[in-house]
Amino acid sequence: MYKDINKKICLGSIDEKWFEKNIVRENNMYLFLKRAIDIFFGCVGFILFSLFFPFVAVLIKVDSKGPIFYCHKRVGKNGIVFDLYKFRSMTSSSDQHSAIWREKDKDNITRVGKFLRRSHIDELPQAINLLRGDISFVGPRPEWVELVKIFEEEIPFYKKRYLIKPGLFGWAQINFPASKTVDEAKEKFEYDLYYIKNYSILLDIEIMLKAVKLFLW
Repeated sequence: MYKDINKKICLGSIDEKWFEKNIVRENNMYLFLKRAIDIFFGCVGFILFSLFFPFVAVLIKVDSKGPIFYCHKRVGKNGIVFDLYKFRSMTSSSDQHSAIWREKDKDNITRVGKFLRRSHIDELPQAINLLRGDISFVGPRPEWVELVKIFEEEIPFYKKRYLIKPGLFGWAQINFPASKTVDEAKEKFEYDLYYIKNYSILLDIEIMLKAVKLFLW
């Protein structure tokens, strides 16, 4: 009842046996369709990225010193660490790596960076990650390696998050705001568990539609 009403899994009600009974391996048809969707959106995103790149690159360079791109170490499927790409939106790459929680970043966001974040143009380089297969279009949002170290110690079963490929948009992302504490991250993880248990093409489509509505409105 808790799961059906809240669309998340209560961490206090599960154990290791729950995962053995409830987590089903991704089947080949699902993986094929999901990868086809990823490649489609990856190609669309890469085209947009290529079109915007010359203008965004100039604006970033004129506005502040530093690289055009920002690479962040994230944890993906099976615990594999990869570089997630974005257009740089802060004063320096070192500043972006120094803040653990997001609210500490605000003072370092550049003028151009504010526009890039509001318009989500800063996310376009992630089309490269999509095409490379680091991430999927839908899946739990990949977390920063430094936060992962904390969450793995503080949140039960957090490593189960690596059972499936992370994504640009996730069930937790559209149902819960960006976490600023371990307790909030724990609640957000309950939404991730719901997705890991119930993933399907239909659920992925639902997430896509809700993500479009969320980001447009």
